[in-house]
Amino acid sequence: MAFSQVDVCNLALSRMGGQSISQITSLGEASTEARQCAIKFPYVLRSALRAYPWHFATKEIPLARLGAGSIESVFKDNILYQVLQYYQYPEECLQILAINPVTGKKGNYHAVSFDYTVERLPDGTKVIVSSCPKAILTCTSYADDPGIWDSLFTDAFAWQLAAELCLSLGGSPQIVQSLQEMANRAFEKAKSLDCKEGAIASRTSYYLEARK
Repeated sequence: MAFSQVDVCNLALSRMGGQSISQITSLGEASTEARQCAIKFPYVLRSALRAYPWHFATKEIPLARLGAGSIESVFKDNILYQVLQYYQYPEECLQILAINPVTGKKGNYHAVSFDYTVERLPDGTKVIVSSCPKAILTCTSYADDPGIWDSLFTDAFAWQLAAELCLSLGGSPQIVQSLQEMANRAFEKAKSLDCKEGAIASRTSYYLEARK
C-alpha cells in the first residue's frame, strides 16, 4: 500500500521516540505535531528533492515561450547573431537538469543540453533564457505524493523530517544529531541505488554522468 503524507509524518514522529509524541490523523488537525508536520514537510521535501536528481521526480515539461531577443557575438571577422528565447519558468521545477528541443528519454539526455540562464524580468517574472527552439525542460519536479517515491527515498526523508521535527518538539541536541546521522546514511544509500536505474551501457549518458 502506498504511503500518504500523513503516513510519512507518523513514521518520522515514531522515530523521534518519547511518550509525549503523538501520531496524527491529518495535517490539518489542531495538535502541535500536526502543525509542525504541515510546516516542516514541504520545506524538508524541497531540500531533499533539490539535493539530487531522483528518477521518480524527474519530469519533462514543454516550456511556454514568452518572447525572443538577440545576442551579438563576434566570430573572427564576422558578426554572429543568435536568437535567444525567453521561456516561463515552471512553478513545479525545483532543479533544471537539461534543456533540449526534443522529447523522449527524459529530454534526450544522450545529447548535450543547450546552454541557458535563469533570470528575472523587470516585472519580477522568473524566466529561462536559451537559444534552444521549442524547448523541452528536463527537471526535478516538486513530487509531493509519497505514493510515487522510491522506498529508499521515503525511508531517508522520514529520518530527515524526524530530525527537523525534533528541533521543534523539544528533542535534545543529541537525539537531533543521531536522527540527522541516520538521515545522511539513508540518503547516501538511496542515491547509490537510484543512480543505477535506467543506465544504458551502449551509449554515454551526459545526464547520468551528471548524477554521479
